Amino acid sequence: MSEVGNLYQERVERVFKTLRLEQADRVPVLGTYGTWSAYYAGYTDSETNWDTDKCGKAMLKVAGDIPMDMTHQVFNRPGSVYQALGSKAFHYLSESNIVQYSDQSANIMKEDEYREFSGDPFRFFVDKILPRKYRELAQDSPVRDLALTKGAMQFGMYGGKKGAIKAALAQQCKMPLLFDGVILHPLDWIADFFRGIKGTFMDIRRRPEELGEAVEALTPLVMRFGMGQVHMAPPRPNPKVLMMPLHLPTMLNTKDFNKYYWPSFKKVMEFFAAHDIYVIPFYEGDWSRYYDHLQELPAKKTMGWFEHGEPKELKQKLGNTLCLIGLFPTTLLQYGTKEECIAKAKELVDALAPGGGYIFGTDKEVISPKDAKAENIIAINKFVMEYGIYS
Repeated sequence: MSEVGNLYQERVERVFKTLRLEQADRVPVLGTYGTWSAYYAGYTDSETNWDTDKCGKAMLKVAGDIPMDMTHQVFNRPGSVYQALGSKAFHYLSESNIVQYSDQSANIMKEDEYREFSGDPFRFFVDKILPRKYRELAQDSPVRDLALTKGAMQFGMYGGKKGAIKAALAQQCKMPLLFDGVILHPLDWIADFFRGIKGTFMDIRRRPEELGEAVEALTPLVMRFGMGQVHMAPPRPNPKVLMMPLHLPTMLNTKDFNKYYWPSFKKVMEFFAAHDIYVIPFYEGDWSRYYDHLQELPAKKTMGWFEHGEPKELKQKLGNTLCLIGLFPTTLLQYGTKEECIAKAKELVDALAPGGGYIFGTDKEVISPKDAKAENIIAINKFVMEYGIYS
């Protein structure tokens, strides 16, 4: 194997060995630089969403300039697909800003439609949700058919360009990508795309049983959606990896978490673990009250990307169950000095690295151009690569 191939493979093996809770040669560094990468390369989020080639150039620049072992994903969205379908939710406050979430745009399902939804979620999604979410799909034929054809063509072209970015990163920068796809928890899916967050919390109070039935009915579709992405990804020796952002749990009280969230979450995690697929949840907010729940997940089959938490407590409670990542505050990367950033990195490595099972990374995806100073990112990544060597 060539030196180039060796470097790529070394990075892959370092990360996946750590995912299995084994001790690698050193602490791996995962790059979680989202739309921040566009601004770092001199573009805007809007530009890279409309031009995937610019997204690729941005990622190549980041991979060439910033030391890391792996980057998480291709960060842009296929703007041309949303345009072809007539999206009502894909918008910016300004062309220089990032894509904005609108809870009003997410609330497109009526509260009295839960029974119909639960009867056949996929059919409801196709017949009701998509036409409400995408203007062109609400038109009669042949306008609707033409829009669907254009959207499918644009999506296929986008997929091809994503594959080209992945190949260029591997060939030019010896840089692997971690995620093969993204899934959502059924309740997050409902809140983010069907009922909105406000509507979902109203439904917990007003339509508790119907909401619970909908979450249960949607769970198999989450599994199908994840498996579809896994099968679309090229084969490789190591397990496939799906990212799963978790939005609502820390907003829920424990009773509602146990009723609406945990059973389906555990079922999804166990399903993919049984198929040797890693699901990596992003545990948004403070999950400390749920650590005992997470101890029930399949051991050595997942990674926890944490936004908040006391490092030593996390290691003690979850270190034998899942690989840990996160906790480095992006606010420090933005406002701190290099010395302050390195001191925080040392604190995290000292608490989380012993015995393996720890990947260094930020507490959330770096999105805004002001989320982090590049010099601070470079400083902490270099430090961890030198300091985090296992003797």
